[in-house]
Amino acid sequence: MQNAIKYYLVLMLVFVTGCNNDLFIDMPEPDDRIVFDGWIEQGQQAKVMLTANSPYFSVIDSASLRDLVLTRAKVTLSNGEVTENLILKKDKNYFPPYYYQGNEIVGVTGASYTVMAEYGGKTAWATTTIPEPVKIESTWFSLLTGEDSLGIVYLSFTDPPGIKNYYRIFTRRISKDKKYRPTRIMAIDDQYFQGKRAEFSVYRAPENYLEKASDSYYRLGDTVIIKLCTMDRAQYEFWSSLQAEILNANNPFASAVSNLKSNVEGDGLGVWGGYGVSYDTLVITR
Repeated sequence: MQNAIKYYLVLMLVFVTGCNNDLFIDMPEPDDRIVFDGWIEQGQQAKVMLTANSPYFSVIDSASLRDLVLTRAKVTLSNGEVTENLILKKDKNYFPPYYYQGNEIVGVTGASYTVMAEYGGKTAWATTTIPEPVKIESTWFSLLTGEDSLGIVYLSFTDPPGIKNYYRIFTRRISKDKKYRPTRIMAIDDQYFQGKRAEFSVYRAPENYLEKASDSYYRLGDTVIIKLCTMDRAQYEFWSSLQAEILNANNPFASAVSNLKSNVEGDGLGVWGGYGVSYDTLVITR
C-alpha cells in the first residue's frame, strides 16, 4: 500500500510539473572556486590551466569559457626540494589558449609534485606522483569495412603484474593535429587485464566537447604518434567521473548533476596529475 501511495504521488508530481509552463527552479549561486586542469610528465615541465567555476544553468560556449580563464593567479609548483613560480603563457594550440608553465622543475618518475594557486582571496592545491610508464608493444591500422582509406588505429601493451595501473591514451597526427588529443575512453582500469597483454582500439575524442561532431578515425597516409600514459587512482576517478557525466548529459533518463571526483583541495576543483608516458609512431600505409 505504501508503495502504491508513493507511486501515485510521483505520478501527480510529474503531471503537475509537466502542465506548468512557468516552472522555476531556484538554484543557489555556487561558491567561487579555482578550477584546475594541470599535468606533469616525466622529462617535461608542468602545465596548469586555471578557470573560474560558473553556475550550473549558465551559458557555456567558446566566448563565455574565455571569460572564465584566470590569467592573474599566482601559481607555484614544488617537488619537495625546489619551489618555483609558474609563468603564464599564451598558446593557440590549446583552448582556452592560456596556461601556466614551469621553467625549472622537470618531471621524474616516482617523484611527487604539489601545485598551488591563489586568486581573489582563494587558495587551492593538489599533489600528484608520476608513475612508471608502461611500454607500447605494437600499433597497427585496420580499414573500416567498405572503406578504401578510412580506418581504426590499435595498440597493445602488457600490464605489469602485481601492480595496480590506470591508463590514458592520446594521439597526434603529424602535420594535422596541433596537440595530443585523448581517445574517447578517458580512463582505463587494469582490473580486467591485470598482468596480461591488452589491446585497445583508438578513437579520437573531439578537440573540445563544445563541438557537435568530430572525426574519430584515421586515414591512409597519416603518421600518428600514440602516447600511452600511466596515472594514479585519483586521476582515474576524475576522468572516469567526467566521462560518465558526458555520457549522462546525452541521456534524458540519466542524471548529469553529480559532483565530479577531484583531487584538488581548498577552494578548488578539477584535476592535477602526473603521467608516466611511452610513445610509438605509426605510419599508415597499405
